[in-house]
Order: sequence, then structure tokens, then C-alpha cells
Amino acid sequence: MDWIVRPIRAVFFADEQAFNWIQKKLGLSNYQMACLVWVKGLIIGLLLGWWLL
Repeated sequence: MDWIVRPIRAVFFADEQAFNWIQKKLGLSNYQMACLVWVKGLIIGLLLGWWLL
């Protein structure tokens, strides 16, 4: 159950422990994690914009 909760918590609440857990699990560098966070923000922004229009 922990493998489901932590990524969701990282996506919606930006939990630092979940962020580090995802980085360690996927073996990503800091730059790759920054890209992942940027893409997450872009997707959430597009969905929010679509929902508000």
C-alpha cells in the first residue's frame, strides 16, 4: 500500500520524503527530478485550465 500512497502524496502535497523516495526508486538525478516536477506542474496546470474554462 505504501507504493501507492507515496507517489500520490508527492504529486499533490510535494512531500519531501516522498520526493526523495521517488528519486531513489527511479534512480533519477536532481535535474531529472526537476524535469519531472516541471512536467507535473504543466500537466496539472493544463488540466486546471481546461477545467476552469
